[in-house]
Amino acid sequence: MELDAENPKDEYLRVRPEISIIVPVYHVEKYLRKTIDSILRQTFSDFELILVNDGGNEEETAICKEYARKDSRIVYIYQTNQGLSSARNSGLAISRGNWIMFVDSDDWVREDFCEKAHKAVCSTGADMGVFDLEHVRGENEDGIKECSNLAEGVYDGKTALEERIRGNIRVYAWNKIYRASLWKNMNFPVGEIWEDDAIIHEIIDKCKTVAVIHDVLYYKRERDGSITGDAFKDGSFAYWLYEQRRKRWIYLEKRYPEILTIAAQDMVDSILQYARTTLVSGDTKGLIEVRNWSKQARIPTQRVGRYHRTRFFLFLHSRTLFALAEYALHYRRVLRNAFRRRSLQ
Repeated sequence: MELDAENPKDEYLRVRPEISIIVPVYHVEKYLRKTIDSILRQTFSDFELILVNDGGNEEETAICKEYARKDSRIVYIYQTNQGLSSARNSGLAISRGNWIMFVDSDDWVREDFCEKAHKAVCSTGADMGVFDLEHVRGENEDGIKECSNLAEGVYDGKTALEERIRGNIRVYAWNKIYRASLWKNMNFPVGEIWEDDAIIHEIIDKCKTVAVIHDVLYYKRERDGSITGDAFKDGSFAYWLYEQRRKRWIYLEKRYPEILTIAAQDMVDSILQYARTTLVSGDTKGLIEVRNWSKQARIPTQRVGRYHRTRFFLFLHSRTLFALAEYALHYRRVLRNAFRRRSLQ
């Protein structure tokens, strides 16, 4: 079914599937069929698949429309290019499911992706389920597994939030199943990178309980030309990492100041990454801004590793010494990488 996102058809509004799977589509024509096919092969059939074409090309449009004609569970909407966050938000706005899941349009999922995730939350009464994933290069389902460090089980919301801050619950939007009500009045920030990190802690904070299962249900394709990959190349990744963690810090400071010591390691790490990037690029304004905020934040560093703690102390108290140390580290990395490349030739 093809819909106008702002004016869905009456017959669509009457349908309430158990799960809504939201897939943003943009410049992935090479991988899109595999993604859609993996979802349509699900052993759990009570779902709607919302394909949000975010200004994609003609081939992507044709593929989406072809599948929407063939399977009544597919809902297709088109919008001018506004980015991944906007596409996900458009999908959320028209979703009708009791549960929400996300799939990126160059990835694929196991045939029991829905069944296992749905069972995990329904059998425990949890508001969210978290499962494992695998990072894959190429077409084979044989990559690097990324598993939660937590034991299988059900965790209360506060504990789950702390484990997210520790990194034991991964940041990704797509290795989870969510009760739809969690997304009421919530949206991904438009125009930002690492949009998952900007919002997942708030979603977890709305949960009474979170279920963790150890099943690899999601296959994440690692490829050149991805949003995150491009951000690494142009240097914007360091800024967005800092910015999202800064926002998270402010959120925790207001609601859970007692767990700021847990968040301090990540916060300091992102500050140092961004500060080093501003130094190398000559962005004096950015360096001053992050330094001023870091002083004002009064980050407790007792749980921060000694190496980062020392660099952070220099950053706060001696811009000159920090710059000298970071330039030395930067050029040491450059020389080491050049030596490695030469030894491989």
